[in-house]
Amino acid sequence: MTTNRRRFLIGTLATTLTSGRVAQAMETTAGGGPSAAISHDALVALLLDSDRERLPEHLVQQIRAGLGYQELLGVIAEAAARVVSPYPLVGFKYHAFMMMHAVQRTVMQGRDEDRWPSLLWAADVLKASQAKEARETGWRMEPVDMDRVPAPGQAEDAFVSAVERWDPEAADRAVVGLYRAAPQERLFDLLFRYAARDFRSIGHKAITATNCHRLLHTLGWAGAEPFLRSLTYAMQNHADEPNPAQSDLAADRPWRENLDLAETFPADWRTGTPGPGAIPDLLATFREGSATDTARATAAAVRRGVDPQTLWTAIILAAGELLLRQPGIIAIHANTTAEALHQGYRRSGDDRTRRMLMLQAAAFMPLFRDRLGSGVRTMRIDGLEPDHSAVESDRQLGEIFAAIGADRDAAARKALAYFQGTGEQTAFLDLARHYTVDRNLGYHDYKLIEAMIENARHLEAPWQARYLAVSLYDLNGPGTPQNAVVARARELLRS
Repeated sequence: MTTNRRRFLIGTLATTLTSGRVAQAMETTAGGGPSAAISHDALVALLLDSDRERLPEHLVQQIRAGLGYQELLGVIAEAAARVVSPYPLVGFKYHAFMMMHAVQRTVMQGRDEDRWPSLLWAADVLKASQAKEARETGWRMEPVDMDRVPAPGQAEDAFVSAVERWDPEAADRAVVGLYRAAPQERLFDLLFRYAARDFRSIGHKAITATNCHRLLHTLGWAGAEPFLRSLTYAMQNHADEPNPAQSDLAADRPWRENLDLAETFPADWRTGTPGPGAIPDLLATFREGSATDTARATAAAVRRGVDPQTLWTAIILAAGELLLRQPGIIAIHANTTAEALHQGYRRSGDDRTRRMLMLQAAAFMPLFRDRLGSGVRTMRIDGLEPDHSAVESDRQLGEIFAAIGADRDAAARKALAYFQGTGEQTAFLDLARHYTVDRNLGYHDYKLIEAMIENARHLEAPWQARYLAVSLYDLNGPGTPQNAVVARARELLRS
């Protein structure tokens, strides 16, 4: 079967392969070795047609028959893209697709013992989201009408026009044409740009763009179509609001203001001078200013010759400070969105896209801040004091993570002392990932730890220690209840 034909057939595969056929496939592999693993198409059907309760057993059987990490990761992501819609909101059930890049990083960089449990847990999230979609809408991604896909020479103009009009059906067809016609880098220049244009769904569109880019970087470009189509659907979601192209809505105003502000950047704006002295003033603006204020302050710093990395440092620290001020879902999304926009900035080769991603990131931070609600503390990331009373270094990590369940302020202060001293980051991140897998409370745990790790990687040492320390406000520890799905996965893998 050709690659293109496989892409189109998988869209309806789960409905044409009955549960009886899946059972037959399972019987075929029941005692076989690595060569007995079922085909890609049958594995997609297995995921979609299996009962949620029985799926872990089926997948463990395939693992023993030779199924690999990367193959299962790709099939879960593909199945999620095909049966879970980013409507009515880019979030909730849609995390079955949107979180997969975070799972991917945990699988690739975490402990060996946590890889399969992470993937079996992700498959369970897929089944929960699939069931919710089936109950509410019955949506599945249909094969695109190839007769209406724009020709290669017209694909980019058709895509930009459709996205600017907020026309999801036309954009869906256009991205298929663009996928076939444009270089990967150019396609993602456009996807990163438009995924950042509005604040609806608190950053999930930018997170989805990063999800697709990272997954395809690992899995390869040949199976990209359902991923790109799912992302394009998500980008065009404006919930129950009027068409943004014909309206003046709050979620779109930063983008429209920043289009003009981006034109004020000097031509050599990316070759500025590091300006760590600018960070405190920028943080003060992020604490009190509006979205307009923070974007203008960022642009002004660019015009003064401050290098972009200094500005991204301020943006990332502003996101981290929200965890300190009020841990929870809004602060989590500030950090995952900052990471997604920074990822797009780093990966894009288009100057205009990079300007807009940085300005949008600056504008989004006060929008997150203003959503924190009541009970917000006045604590500052540069005011966190280290606790140097911790025990000897070989026991510090255990003490830090144990404090999570009792006093997160204490955990953060202990962590700051650990990072400012001789504490080993690799050991900290390894343990943080392990508790994320073993005791996760949901998909946001995966998204946060991987975003925090990536954000910290781009900070200088004095700020890096503080940023990693505030991650303790939303990480898991030994006192967090064990995830039941993961516990069962470990049991099945041991049996």
